[in-house]
Amino acid sequence: MRALYKLAIIGVAFALTSTLLLLVPVTALYATPLFQAEDEPRRQVLYINSYHRGYKFSDDITQGIEAVLKEPGRNVDLLVEYMDTKRLDSPAYLEELYQLYKVKYGSRQPDLVISSDDAALNFLFEYAQDLFPGVPVVFSGANYFDVTRLVGFPNFTGVSELADAQGTLDLALELHPQTRRIVVVNDTTVTGQRVHERLSALEASYPEVTFTYLEDISMDNLRLQLSQLSSDSLVLLTIFFRDNAGGFFEVDVFTPLVSESSTVPVYGLWDFSLGYGIVGGKLTSGATEGERAAQLAVRILNGESPEDIPVVQEPAARYMFDYEVLQRWNIPESALPRDSFVLNKPFSFFEQYAQIVWIVGISFLVLAAAIAILIFNIFRRRRAEVQLTQSLTELQESRALLEERVQERTEALRQRATLLEAAAEVSRATTEIVDLDVLLPTVVGLVQQRFDLYYVGLFLLDESGEFAMLRAGTGDAGRAMMAQGWELRVGGQSMIGRCVATGQADIQLDVGEAPVHFDNPHLPETRSEMALPLRVRGEIIGAMTIQSQRMAAFEQDDIRTMQTVADQVAAVITNARLFTQVQEGLAAERRAYGEMTYEAWQQLLLASSNLGYVSDRRATRPVGDVWRPEMQSALDTGRIVAGESGATLAIPILVREQVVGVIDGRKKDGTAWLPEEITLLQSLVDQLNVAVESARLYEESQRRAMRERLVAEVSGRLRASRDVETVLQATIRELGQALGAAATIRMTPLAADEVVVPNAVVPNAVVPNAVVPNAVVEPEVHR
Repeated sequence: MRALYKLAIIGVAFALTSTLLLLVPVTALYATPLFQAEDEPRRQVLYINSYHRGYKFSDDITQGIEAVLKEPGRNVDLLVEYMDTKRLDSPAYLEELYQLYKVKYGSRQPDLVISSDDAALNFLFEYAQDLFPGVPVVFSGANYFDVTRLVGFPNFTGVSELADAQGTLDLALELHPQTRRIVVVNDTTVTGQRVHERLSALEASYPEVTFTYLEDISMDNLRLQLSQLSSDSLVLLTIFFRDNAGGFFEVDVFTPLVSESSTVPVYGLWDFSLGYGIVGGKLTSGATEGERAAQLAVRILNGESPEDIPVVQEPAARYMFDYEVLQRWNIPESALPRDSFVLNKPFSFFEQYAQIVWIVGISFLVLAAAIAILIFNIFRRRRAEVQLTQSLTELQESRALLEERVQERTEALRQRATLLEAAAEVSRATTEIVDLDVLLPTVVGLVQQRFDLYYVGLFLLDESGEFAMLRAGTGDAGRAMMAQGWELRVGGQSMIGRCVATGQADIQLDVGEAPVHFDNPHLPETRSEMALPLRVRGEIIGAMTIQSQRMAAFEQDDIRTMQTVADQVAAVITNARLFTQVQEGLAAERRAYGEMTYEAWQQLLLASSNLGYVSDRRATRPVGDVWRPEMQSALDTGRIVAGESGATLAIPILVREQVVGVIDGRKKDGTAWLPEEITLLQSLVDQLNVAVESARLYEESQRRAMRERLVAEVSGRLRASRDVETVLQATIRELGQALGAAATIRMTPLAADEVVVPNAVVPNAVVPNAVVPNAVVEPEVHR
């Protein structure tokens, strides 16, 4: 114990001695200037900080400003205002700040104003001429400042904060030559927007690398995507103070979250992220930016005009790295640029602080021995308690595990039932529709609604079988693609083309990683996709695409259910096509029969000119040449036409949709026809249509039977003759008797070189082509 007491005394003495040694030079440093500057006038410098105390980069800028302005002999009073725009930046809030500063500094103008970051600079551009007329303004932390903004502000100058993104990217790609993708983590604040513009301008310098921006995103989604990066990726962390869910994150919060979530190394642009998990990079320091701005302020306070001081546009970044992170990613220190600053680099602590190490080591041993004794006693007292509670713990764990399994199974069954119910509803809703133009939009709409999907599209093969044509799609995207005549080549670079070519379903739970995927500009939010073949009796007629905004949105039960729906849709489409073909065939038959009917009626009406009758109270007689205008109109249009007074009514006689006549009705008392009278007339005319067509068909069948009987009788008499002259004479006689006309048969001998045509009935016989009624020709036969 006496030895321990001596060691404790030695430690206390060492601490007091070290403190005195540190205080002496500090006191000497600050004592002399106070007396030297006692009689010089003091200057008032107002420093407007965009953010809040505790925000590391702003605090570093403040530290740099104070380091310069509080040097001996400066005689400067530094007034600091924090705008806190990371948490609140509405126009109403900025207006309140303006009113506050107007009250605070309206009667006591500062000699110079310094601002840090873009929010404070934008505020000064808006209000400085009113709040601080004629007062010089020096800005710092203005990201990629555009000097054209100084037009009209001659008293403004400062330092443009140029984060050396290219320097960091060049170094990162040199250390990781396999990199093919840079994932940029950035927010949408004013600073974030400036950084995005700069990085976008640099993309052309790296043609072999793809840039992906994770900006307007929640922290949870950001961490999820970072945890799924491939090994050929790198992360470039800029700033992420605010996510799209409204959450605010300090540097010491968002940097560890990003670094711990990423599966690949993370590089940065500012030194405030160093030490929280990033590898490093060519980093911009807030303290350096503050010092450079304060040096410009000193020049102005010493008499220089702001107009004569150009904006500082040169970057002041430095290569800085974290030793522990370098070790984590196996990056050798020898690969870093010369003069790089390495944080957390180990050094020989024992050699530098040997005495302290001995004191602490011995103290630790003493404390460890005491702790060991206490732990031994505690262990003995708690051993029984552990044994008693062990059984209860195991029982509780078993019960919790059983309840969890029951809950998971119940939820799985509920989801399965929901899917089957939705599939059944789609099937019921589509089986009664036979019009493809109605069926296809109905199918995709029902599938999208019932299964809560982002997009559903239905493709059918064209006649050549080379392209899958989009026939229906949901939402504005579907309508736009339909208007463009969207088509995909079978077997091409698309999931639909591959699905139709192979006849197999194609499922991608993450389309970004898919080997075959067509990047559709109309559907930018697609994360998961299924392409399902439409198969009927082994034949592929098309495919259905089902897309979701969620990654890994489909499970095995979903895939089986969706394929069942696709098979039902294929069957319904095939049935609709067959129905359409049958309807078209029936329509063609009706048209053909209607044309035949029309020709038959034309022949009948030509043979019986002026076929028509008129009936009144006296008698029924032929109509003559009566043909009123309304009758002609009804004949032309096929619709009922009333006269001007309404007392006359022309109703067309329709036979198989062909107008063959008109019934003209006229009221003797001159009154108009009533609707019920017109309905009665139309019913009678419908019966007349059937009756006249039946009568015509009967007459036509009678004439056909008479012709066939006459041909049979004449053929029988001709077959009874045995020589040529008798046959010829019998033929002329029978033709004359049957037709009531004269006919002549002439026969001439064959020429020497003339060939008899096979199957000719009478060689070189001249037979009249037409029978002319009432024409008399004497029979004449030549041998």
